[in-house]
Amino acid sequence: MRLKVIACLLLALFASSFAAPSAKTTAKAQTGKVAAPSEIKPLPPAVADSLNWFAAREMGGANMPFTRAHLAKVAAGSNRVALVYFATWCVPCRAGMKKLVESRQELEQNGVKVILVNAGEREEAKIKKMVETLGATVFPVVLDPYKRLSEGIGLIKEGENIALPMTLVVDNAAKPVFMVGQEGSDWPSVLWTK
Repeated sequence: MRLKVIACLLLALFASSFAAPSAKTTAKAQTGKVAAPSEIKPLPPAVADSLNWFAAREMGGANMPFTRAHLAKVAAGSNRVALVYFATWCVPCRAGMKKLVESRQELEQNGVKVILVNAGEREEAKIKKMVETLGATVFPVVLDPYKRLSEGIGLIKEGENIALPMTLVVDNAAKPVFMVGQEGSDWPSVLWTK
């Protein structure tokens, strides 16, 4: 009798090893943890209604200024604009940027414009190399070495470092809608579905 029970248990164990893994199990096996949705963060009071005036510059040959007026022009021609903050040392930022590049067509179809914002770094050659390596030159890159687009608009307090990855999403009137902290399994679709 015991032998039959043991044989049945072994047979059941053997059969279950051939069952297709669930999506949750597959995600856990690939990342070492269960894939979670992106972390939606509350807007700080300073940016809840609108963005303060700011000035930064776009990376490129002309070093064009990037101000609130420029953001408003970009926003007017879209449903949403995602200001995706990154730094060259931020490993999760690299993964998120790769997904943005892969999802470029979906972003366009859903009316989401992406602007990459380098947070607080001054080595333009290093920033440019990272963006080129990831194929993210399809998005405008704003250089913000003096934290005008984080500290200056009230996203973080003076003297604080911005927690990366971080994305600020604004609507077509350049009004802040929500922020994304850690990018999850729904990145970047959260930019148009939230």
